[in-house]
Amino acid sequence: MTNENKLSLSDLAYQQIKQRILQLEFRPGQFLNESNICEMLNIGRTPVHQAVHRLMLEGLLEIVPRKGLLIRPDSMNEVLNLLEARCALEPNIAALAAERATPAHIRQLQELLREALTINDGNDRNRHMEIDREFHHLIADAASNPVLADVIRPLHERSGRLWHLQLKIPDDIQQTEIEHQAILDAIVRGDKEAAARAMQAHLTSLRRRRVLSSDNK
Repeated sequence: MTNENKLSLSDLAYQQIKQRILQLEFRPGQFLNESNICEMLNIGRTPVHQAVHRLMLEGLLEIVPRKGLLIRPDSMNEVLNLLEARCALEPNIAALAAERATPAHIRQLQELLREALTINDGNDRNRHMEIDREFHHLIADAASNPVLADVIRPLHERSGRLWHLQLKIPDDIQQTEIEHQAILDAIVRGDKEAAARAMQAHLTSLRRRRVLSSDNK
C-alpha cells in the first residue's frame, strides 16, 4: 500500500471517529479500544492509530493505561475554558478577516448563512453544527494567517460537541444565525472594529447560553 493510500485511510478513519464523537454516538466518558474501532470502521490498525493520535491532539480522546481510549467528557469548567480561549483569539481573527477577506471568502460565508436559513427543522443539529464549524473555519482562512488558523482550528473542532451536550434552549439556533450575520456584515464592510465586537458578542452569548443550559439541568 502506498503512503498516499495510507494517508487516505487515516483521513477516513479520523473523519469517521470524530463524527461519532461530535454526534455523541461515542459518548463522553465511554472507553473504546483500537481493535473495536478497526472492526467497526473496517479499517486497519495503522490508519486508526494515526487517527486516534490526531484526535488526542485535538483533546477529544485520551489514553488511560490498562483501560483504553477515553472519550473525554467536557465539564462545564472545561467548556468555559474553551470559550475563554476562543475569546482571546477570535475577535482579532475576525478583525483580520474584515481587512483581508477576498470576494471568494465572502461568497462562501454568505452561502453558508443562506443554507442555515433553509434548514427549517431546528432539531437538525448535525448540519447546523457543521455550518457553524465551517463558518468559523472560513473566517480564520480569510484572516490569511496560517499560524492563527492552525491554533484556532482545534478549538473549533472541540466546540462541535457543545451543539449536542447542551440542553435545547429556545431560539438557540436562531440566535446563533443572527450573531453570525452580524459578524459577516462587519467583514463585508471591511470594518475591523465592528467585526471584532461582533465576534466577541457572539462568543459571550455562547458562554451565557451554555451556562444557562447547565443551570437548567
